[in-house]
Amino acid sequence: MEMASLLGMLGICSVTDIRKREVGVVVVCLSGILGVVYHIMYRRISVYDMLGGLLIGVFVYLIALLTREKIGKGDAIVCMVTGIYLGFWNNLLLLWLSSLLAGLAGIVAMLVFRKKKTDTLPFVPFLSAAGLVVVFGGGVLGA
Repeated sequence: MEMASLLGMLGICSVTDIRKREVGVVVVCLSGILGVVYHIMYRRISVYDMLGGLLIGVFVYLIALLTREKIGKGDAIVCMVTGIYLGFWNNLLLLWLSSLLAGLAGIVAMLVFRKKKTDTLPFVPFLSAAGLVVVFGGGVLGA
């Protein structure tokens, strides 16, 4: 149930990120609250692991601020919530895989579709794709 909530949030946010280039704050916040409730009920990961996962999202948020939102604040908030569900190592894996996928898509967009390197891509769909890999692939810790 916990991972279904995570993937549901990523799916909804992917659609809004593609269509509107924004992330639904209400969906993300409700999902974050639900993740904390799941953690309190089931304690699948330690509090420290959950906070570590959240900290990865905070780091991404700081990058968003420092780069004047080359990566969006909404993307960073989504990373914070995925950290609540996945913990430190699995969230780090998620961020790495999604960055790798986005980079490959950017290269394809430049070579095939003649996009410029300054053109933007919505990032949450790559988080969703990587989320499927982490959740169904077992992740680092068998999430």
